[in-house]
Amino acid sequence: MNLKEIQKPVVHLLKETDRLLKERAKSSISIINKINQVAPISKGKKIRSTLLFLLAGMKGSLSPWLPEIAASIEMFHLSSLIHDDIVDNSELRRGELTLHSNLGSNLSVMWGDFLFISAFKALNKMNKKFLLDITLEAARLMVEGQIIELDNADNFNVDQNTYYDIINKKTSSLFAAVTQIAGAVNDESPQVQKKYYQFGLDFGIIFQVSDDMLDIFSEISGKDRFSDLKEGKITLPYILLLEECKEDITPYLSGKDGEKLLDFFEEYNIKEATMQEMVEYHDRALDFLNDFPGSIYKESLLNLLEFVKYRDY
Repeated sequence: MNLKEIQKPVVHLLKETDRLLKERAKSSISIINKINQVAPISKGKKIRSTLLFLLAGMKGSLSPWLPEIAASIEMFHLSSLIHDDIVDNSELRRGELTLHSNLGSNLSVMWGDFLFISAFKALNKMNKKFLLDITLEAARLMVEGQIIELDNADNFNVDQNTYYDIINKKTSSLFAAVTQIAGAVNDESPQVQKKYYQFGLDFGIIFQVSDDMLDIFSEISGKDRFSDLKEGKITLPYILLLEECKEDITPYLSGKDGEKLLDFFEEYNIKEATMQEMVEYHDRALDFLNDFPGSIYKESLLNLLEFVKYRDY
């Protein structure tokens, strides 16, 4: 099932999120309007917003103010992507030039900061303290994850524990914030919120491991193949290959020899081994969803889980 089909039950909320994003991007400052033309803040798959709305719908908590939260989360997420691209010196994202490749790093840093501050200002205006508590903690963890990742750049000895620590913080923490917010909409108990948070962590790990596989195995993702390796990121497929391979392959990693690396990945069945690593997280996420009664929202969430795991873009 494609993402648009999955999003059908909440498409009206996603449209309202888009409207809010476009409204927030309006400015009397011409350069801000130019930046938003180059990289519209309403662009993107909005998987985090979709997750928020579907979870809220599944538990019967589709509050009218959810798009306000979703718009802030999308702005926060975009700000993190802009900063990541600058840190990684990435020229492309999903087949298109990154913002700093178009307008330079200085403006891009400022735009990322502007989006970050605007996102939290909007959340603060909602006068719901739990929103700031949850999202600020996610922001802290995301920065920690980025720091640990930078500290392990080009480290061919990085282990799985460090890899999972990085992606738990850098990627999963925001998904977990989204799902915890969905769980907290009706003032759920801390114990219930903890279950929602764990679901978000598991969902985020599946998302990131799948993304790391796209970087190597997908021909249609829009990513520059082996871009993670070129940026010094040693992701799970490389870790598994280094664990399994009987010969020293670091010269191929150092030289970014993609053709030879693909041969090694195939020889040692690394794609299958990486998929197997997701089973524990997928099963736990599935168990969480299966505790809820049937609904169009649950059906879409189940499909979203499969989409994230098996996507090729």
